[in-house]
Amino acid sequence: MFHHWASRVSIYGRHRYRLRLGEPNSVGVELVKDPHLSLLLLLTTRSSSSAVGRTAHSARAAVRRPGRLALRPVLSCAQRLFPDTAATPIPPVADVSVDEQVQRLRDLPGDAMVDDLIRTFGPELPAEWRPPADVPRRWLHAYAAATADGWSAVSPRWRRAQPLLDLEARRVGAAVVRGCTDVLLNALHPRIRYENGEIWVPATRELTVGLDGRRLVLIPTIAGGAGRLVSFDLPGVVYLAYPVPGQASLGGRRAASPPTPGTDNLGRVIGGTRAGVLRAAAGAITMGQLAAAVGCSPRMTTYHCIQLEAAGLIVRERHGQSVWVSRTVRGHELIDLLSK
Repeated sequence: MFHHWASRVSIYGRHRYRLRLGEPNSVGVELVKDPHLSLLLLLTTRSSSSAVGRTAHSARAAVRRPGRLALRPVLSCAQRLFPDTAATPIPPVADVSVDEQVQRLRDLPGDAMVDDLIRTFGPELPAEWRPPADVPRRWLHAYAAATADGWSAVSPRWRRAQPLLDLEARRVGAAVVRGCTDVLLNALHPRIRYENGEIWVPATRELTVGLDGRRLVLIPTIAGGAGRLVSFDLPGVVYLAYPVPGQASLGGRRAASPPTPGTDNLGRVIGGTRAGVLRAAAGAITMGQLAAAVGCSPRMTTYHCIQLEAAGLIVRERHGQSVWVSRTVRGHELIDLLSK
């Protein structure tokens, strides 16, 4: 039976994509810089305020008329899936520039683009993708021009983000080397979860696949909170694109000073709130005391504790009317490692 999953890229939705990963520390995890994905996410974001919204508006405004027509299917309000042709013309197995992606779009055969659309959507294409399928080479060249135009407005933000991206690369590398890949995966974004050997994210349709020897790639993006995209279907690679931490520092025209490495490596690996929970649990502490210590509601404190417990960093035990939380040996080791 032929399933139309092979070329699907998805923004998160109401269903789940599940990736059977197994033991995460036995899987090679890599970080790749792919600015084209950040550009795509900025072009399609609906944010109208903040530095992200202003960059997105400038990127769309920079696209000239032929490119604007090519962007219509990508910008469709109903569109929740991107064909790989639009998202990653060159698969993200290594750092790749926007110029290289633009050239790839210009070189792609029209038949390859049409085949990609059919794999993504099925033989009955959505109305917005039918015109590109009728003249695929024309669309590819116009979309390449739109990409180049939009990048002229986004590239300054990308350049300012280099210290953040380099810091993120060190964070990912440290977590992998120290055997904390499961913790890292649960700290990428609140809606990316690793649990019981599976990564899952909300999506537009249900899908469960195996990693099956493919590379697992993390792609930090600079499109603010909207910078989320996943693909579990490419032949040689699975990728998770997620917002790089610290983007608030990109708001000004001048480059902000990068965070000082080592100031809070624990927070960068597992998130600030969970780092606070883990630190506060140095000795046995009740859930009520813990919530007060980290400044969270009891409900959110419980949520973070569930994630830390699943990663083996804390234990929770009920004694009478109270639930007590304390760090495990692994939790102590993680704090020691990231404090060096």
